[in-house]
Amino acid sequence: MLNSSRGWPILLALLATAGVAEWLLAPVPPAPRALHRSAEPWVLPQSYMAQTEQARAILDKTALWGKLPAVEAAKPSGDPEWHFLGIATNGKERYVLIKVDGQPEQRLTINDKLPGGSKILKIENDSLCILIDGKKRRLGIYETGPKFL
Repeated sequence: MLNSSRGWPILLALLATAGVAEWLLAPVPPAPRALHRSAEPWVLPQSYMAQTEQARAILDKTALWGKLPAVEAAKPSGDPEWHFLGIATNGKERYVLIKVDGQPEQRLTINDKLPGGSKILKIENDSLCILIDGKKRRLGIYETGPKFL
């Protein structure tokens, strides 16, 4: 019967009829019962008030993630304010372009000194490696603050 061209539509019609009959003849589910309230009123429980100062003091003592490096003292008053403008290349040579407030732009290369006495160790595509007080630091064009190496 299924080999003929009329067999498949008949089978599909029978299956559809059986599905509709099952849906129509299914019993209706019972309605949900209403819940009865208890006689006592509901009260919001008291919340625990955390003592933030005490908790912060405990966390400061424990140093869960290790000791943080000491924050360096403010820069000396003789250290001029300068801005990192960018990096320029001329063949294999790389230059750092900086701007000191009140002065024209400066072009520095490896082993030159920045304003304040820091020495340029390496010039990369988007960053500058300098030596500050015997510590190597990385200054990025798009980042804020020095990174420890």
